[in-house]
Amino acid sequence: MASPQQGKRARFLIGIDLGTTNTAVAFVDTRSAEQRVEIFPVPQLVAPGELEPRRQLPSFLYLAGSHDLGEAETALPWNSDGGGEGRRVVGELARSQGARVPGRMVASAKSWLCHGGVDRKAAILPWGDSGEDAETAGAQVEKLSPVAASAAVLRHVRESWDHARASASDALFAEQDIVVTVPASFDEAARELTLEAAKLAGYPDVVLLEEPQAAFYAWIDAHPAGSRARTIDAGDHVLVFDVGGGTTDFTLIQVGGEAGGDDERDSFQRTAVGDHLLLGGDNIDLTLAKQVEARLVAKRKKKLDPVQWHGLVHACRMAKETLLGDSDTDEVPIVIAGRGSKLIGGSMKDRIARGELETTLMDGFFPLVARDDAPRRSRGGLQEFGLPYAADPAVTRHLAGFLARHPSARIDAVLFNGGAMTPPSLRARVLEQIAAWQSEAGAPRELANELPELAVAKGAAYYGLVRRGFGARIRGGTPRAFYIGVGAAAVAGTAEAGELAVCLAPKGLEDGARIELARDFSLLTNRPVSFKLFSSSSRDDVAGAIVPVGDGRPETVDDGSDLLELPPIVTALRARGRSQVKVRLEVHITELGALEIWCKDTEASGEAEGERWRLSFDMRAGGAGASAGAGDESGDESGAAGLSPELEAQLAEAKALIAETFSGPASELPRLMKKLEKIVDTRRDEWSMTVARAFFDATLEVEEQRKRSADHEQRWLNLAGFCLRPGTGAPLDQWRAKQMWRIFNEELQHPKVEAGRLAWWIVWRRIAGGLTKGQQEQIYDRLAQLFLPSQKQKKKWYQVKPTKQEAVEMIRTLANLERLAPSFKSKLGAELLRRILEESSTKKDQDVPLYFWGLGRLGARMPLYGPLNAVVPPQSAAQWIKALLALPAWPEKAAFPMAQVGRRTGDRSRDLADGVRESLVARLRTMAGGERTARLVEEVIELEAREERVALGDTLPAGLRLVHDADEADSDAADAGASDAASGADS
Repeated sequence: MASPQQGKRARFLIGIDLGTTNTAVAFVDTRSAEQRVEIFPVPQLVAPGELEPRRQLPSFLYLAGSHDLGEAETALPWNSDGGGEGRRVVGELARSQGARVPGRMVASAKSWLCHGGVDRKAAILPWGDSGEDAETAGAQVEKLSPVAASAAVLRHVRESWDHARASASDALFAEQDIVVTVPASFDEAARELTLEAAKLAGYPDVVLLEEPQAAFYAWIDAHPAGSRARTIDAGDHVLVFDVGGGTTDFTLIQVGGEAGGDDERDSFQRTAVGDHLLLGGDNIDLTLAKQVEARLVAKRKKKLDPVQWHGLVHACRMAKETLLGDSDTDEVPIVIAGRGSKLIGGSMKDRIARGELETTLMDGFFPLVARDDAPRRSRGGLQEFGLPYAADPAVTRHLAGFLARHPSARIDAVLFNGGAMTPPSLRARVLEQIAAWQSEAGAPRELANELPELAVAKGAAYYGLVRRGFGARIRGGTPRAFYIGVGAAAVAGTAEAGELAVCLAPKGLEDGARIELARDFSLLTNRPVSFKLFSSSSRDDVAGAIVPVGDGRPETVDDGSDLLELPPIVTALRARGRSQVKVRLEVHITELGALEIWCKDTEASGEAEGERWRLSFDMRAGGAGASAGAGDESGDESGAAGLSPELEAQLAEAKALIAETFSGPASELPRLMKKLEKIVDTRRDEWSMTVARAFFDATLEVEEQRKRSADHEQRWLNLAGFCLRPGTGAPLDQWRAKQMWRIFNEELQHPKVEAGRLAWWIVWRRIAGGLTKGQQEQIYDRLAQLFLPSQKQKKKWYQVKPTKQEAVEMIRTLANLERLAPSFKSKLGAELLRRILEESSTKKDQDVPLYFWGLGRLGARMPLYGPLNAVVPPQSAAQWIKALLALPAWPEKAAFPMAQVGRRTGDRSRDLADGVRESLVARLRTMAGGERTARLVEEVIELEAREERVALGDTLPAGLRLVHDADEADSDAADAGASDAASGADS
């Protein structure tokens, strides 16, 4: 991204704190004599038709309907959208109106930017069902993506600035230097999406700055050189303790970290940053709401619906802010409007007292803990509104974990930031806790932060001055060390075994730094390869150090003590006439903070001498990336060749066998799988991901041979599907699935042979996890023509009417398409439900277990690989279960699929109503294995590995486990009476 300083020099330096709850804007007018940081009061609607400037812009978006707010009530001086549906209101009015009609409000868009469990570019907000009430009845509420929602807030900032200040020719927002802040723990994807939102909002190129650093820059600005001696000394370690509306960030800064200058108190070095924590004021609001709801449920014996719940959470937020901001108020009433015909008489009332709030904060979020207490890492964290909040709400325990990774850092001072840290009692509790941990050093000092709600924006504007060479810069370079994964065989001169990583860029590298690693590596060329990238916020390895990759256990990875895997870089590097070259790695940190990796050829001569290949990573990508899973021996997925000599020889022999078999007579094909098992001395179900994917790659190379005969085509499809199952999990699977999709478009070459037609649908069902939403929709479009009763005519793409077994495989394929829109899944589910109800009363019910299996797959509350926004609405799933409960009995194999439809997630927008789940639990407990399936419906728990295989309907390569980014797996039931192919089509 280009620097805002290129070209014409901007007059204004603008800092924007894009917060989860509130957004603030500050600026420096470089034409003014003082060049001081000022706050820009953002004009916004504070009531219908009332425009006022406020120091903060609530980061709420309200999607106005045709009748709830009139055209004049939402009109802005700089924007006349007109009336009707879909007008977007940002700010104070959006927050207050959203409390009344929560189904039209988008909140916490920033938190969604770092939620890898959903498609963050899909229109999914407001999350869940908007509900139907007097304000939304009869109207389809518009949905926005997290990126678009964030862009709407940023666009309001731009447009309001231009309205207030752009009368001067050099004050236009798009011509200024813009700094936008993000949490220090935001990962690469979240940072890129923030930049995309800024671009969508009409911003020029922007610079991203970490929020804790921005807060400290604001403190530096408020305490000029010479005045800091009263608060800090050279050598002090300052903890920036930042708890905002949605995230918690810890950063350590050392005073006098870089020698030079007259006073070392004027130099600063960032020494550590924490990992990502989705934990903040939102969690407090949710906890209070759960406590109030428990009291309301005890009175009325009924849980709140999603719309009422949204209203309660907002009411608890307002109550919290009132109690924390007004010492004379002892309690705040809570009123939740009724639903339906009894809007007044059906209202619910409760109250939150100051004592309850203080107990919740002190015992739940800021308890006193031992220094060696580790945060809980279970997957049972809050899932309200679809967001995967931190499992452990105790901020002090997370602080203990952070400081445990930096035991040598004594905390001398603390700078508190974020709206959640406004109450003096909470700041005192944190200081008390740190004092207890470092008893000899005593309690740290608190650095004054007079306006914590504005500090980040002010610090971002000050950073604009720093970028121009004024003020004090916080040094520290890269906050994390970065590593590239290699196999042991790729590293010349090492006897280490297993998967290794080489340190590319140690922590603390400054912009402009260059390093050449004095070590040779083997590099695969002329084929797609994946380079694994890791980071660590705690390791102090030097460049070129070789370290073992962690074992992947949560207690090893999640606490940050080992390497955290980032999304891999997939590319193809070309070298004429050579498939493998020896290279040296060169590393460069650009002035914009990008990590450039150059692979320099050390063997080539002539025209190729000195040839180099470049890989670019974004250094501002902070935390751990989500990996879909990894098996052992994954070296062949890496750009650095890392296979053991023995395995390399086995795979070479297998590759030759595959090529020879498919180029030979059909009579040799049935023995191929047995021969492959013999070569690697492993049964096919136990092949590792490395072996399976290597066999797939070899199979892909002989794809043309499948056209030779019907037998060749069937066996080729069987082997390809088996080796690529489940279509996801290895770094190059996206590329592999893309190659397979070309075959889908070519269609079967021998469509009259049933075995080939069976193999055709089996392969797409098996690799569905690697197919895109659009590709899955193409499969749906074809098969829906055969299975949905509303289709009057069947198109002629299918030359032979499907046999019974083909129909089975087609249904299984449809059910495994998790990326389909919920509307498509609902249609398919309704058809399967119709078949169950019709056939259960007859003797022709042998397919009923299959239909239950498919229904469980389509209606699952927790996907195996698909995004959460593609889950069927709970209302549809509840209707299915109610209809099925009317049957006197279910097949034994129906228990697990139905448990997936009713499975509890903790997310109210996906969970079924309590009454429906209770009825389902009662039925499940009458069936074999009922206690376990009932637990899945009653509690938020993980699937066991065996259940995951049943859910997938297939085995998985050894060492590979499907992991959904939202931390839970989905549903299915493999043995629902649909074997992979009774005709022998399956491998």
